[in-house]
Amino acid sequence: MRRLFMASVLAASFLFSGIAQANELKVGIVDVQSVVMECDMANTIKNHMKKKYGKEREQLEKQSEQLKMKAEELKNPKIGEKKRVEFIRQKQKFDQKYRTLMQKAEQEQVTYNQKLVTQIFAAAKRVAEKKGFNLILDVGQGGVLYADTAMNLTDDVLTELNNYAKEHKIDLK
Repeated sequence: MRRLFMASVLAASFLFSGIAQANELKVGIVDVQSVVMECDMANTIKNHMKKKYGKEREQLEKQSEQLKMKAEELKNPKIGEKKRVEFIRQKQKFDQKYRTLMQKAEQEQVTYNQKLVTQIFAAAKRVAEKKGFNLILDVGQGGVLYADTAMNLTDDVLTELNNYAKEHKIDLK
């Protein structure tokens, strides 16, 4: 991963060498993970997912606890085979419901994450254009050992993303 990053930096340096000769190469950094964790859209998505799937998940967690208690009861050798078979059916039914819920929630989360990343990249591009940066690196992906704080555009990208989302009524849900 580190080699890939370094190769990318070298390739970008080579690519932008013409720009650097004509103009000064201006590189910025953004901590994309911080933007993701702090942006308004991420909070909207989190609240939406909790509202949509929270109750069902809580019910399944209660069912899971009940099944655990039944499993403990089944350790008693006096319990008949009929109750054991019924428990297995209930457990299989529960497992299927749980898997279905988790897959559905995960698919929806992936869709929202893709949309959010697209918006973050667009916000980074707008900030770069406004501030005259030629290249922006994600400091969170490693490889950046030092960066002047003047290069850090994380707060600018976060502000741009939140403002753009409000102006264009983007909430991704």
